Amino acid sequence: MSRHLSSLPAWTRRCLVGAGSIAVVLVGAGIAAPALAGYPDRLVRMVVAYPPGGTGDLVGRVIAEGLRERLGVSVVVENQSGAAGAIAATAVARAKPDGYTILLGGNALFAILPHMTKVNYDPVKDFTPIANVGESLRVLAVNNNVPVNTLAEFIAYAKSNPGKLNYGSAGVGSTLHIMTESFRSAAGIDATHVPFRGSSPAAQALLAGDIQFLIDTSVIPYVEQGALRGLAAVSDRRLSALPDLPTLAELGYPNVRTSGWQALLGPADLPADVVNVLNQHLAELFKDAAFVKRLDKVGVTPRYRGPAELTTELRDDHRYFGEVLRRLSLAQ
Repeated sequence: MSRHLSSLPAWTRRCLVGAGSIAVVLVGAGIAAPALAGYPDRLVRMVVAYPPGGTGDLVGRVIAEGLRERLGVSVVVENQSGAAGAIAATAVARAKPDGYTILLGGNALFAILPHMTKVNYDPVKDFTPIANVGESLRVLAVNNNVPVNTLAEFIAYAKSNPGKLNYGSAGVGSTLHIMTESFRSAAGIDATHVPFRGSSPAAQALLAGDIQFLIDTSVIPYVEQGALRGLAAVSDRRLSALPDLPTLAELGYPNVRTSGWQALLGPADLPADVVNVLNQHLAELFKDAAFVKRLDKVGVTPRYRGPAELTTELRDDHRYFGEVLRRLSLAQ
């Protein structure tokens, strides 16, 4: 090596030695070096913070399939549900920031859960935002045995049966939990929270009558089939699948926050060129009508936003939900 260097012009040797010194300083200081050329050249692991079968899991699989087709390497979904997604978030926060371990998770992991319980990650500092990929559209549905047909009738029924109604969620601290608590508080009703390990088990419990109402995406097809009764669209607009169902805002509850996004994030210090590679491919995927249609079918509104927008959204939601949780006396 030294023989080859000695044959180079002096100014070239100085540049090479200087570059090597900078690399040593960066590594020694713990600063992430740029990703190696050719990323990715092996399997990418997508840790999904939800159990198989739920909306979050289905979103992850659609994204993984799309990235696999474009990146030319395997993108494997690894479900790590439990603790309202904190297990998956912790695993990715502790992973090597090389682009081969990424997280698919919702805003509850960053904006809600850390306010309610101790988690082993910093919701802002321990992650590198990559892209927002979808917005969940939800419906407030009841079991068909609940003797109501409208939201007003449901609220009246709940008030006449205080403490007798149970509602489900995808876990303590999930978006569904806090969204329902916010609605319950605004409507002035008393109901018991029953957490599940994901939205799919919660929907099955509603069908079985183990709980009486649920706000979720997973209930939409059952409402369409008549297996459950929809009372309100929990969204900023009516759903195309259920156009006759009014929104909570239309029914007098405009201050119940209805957003719930899904996003890709990596560990802190993920190299900028890795983020760029993933974003370039994601941006192209969202221009593909067939891909967008696949995402739409699993119950989310396809929405691509890059790392800068996602960073702002993450921080804003963290602040907003913290205020809501403190107001509801749910913050730790």
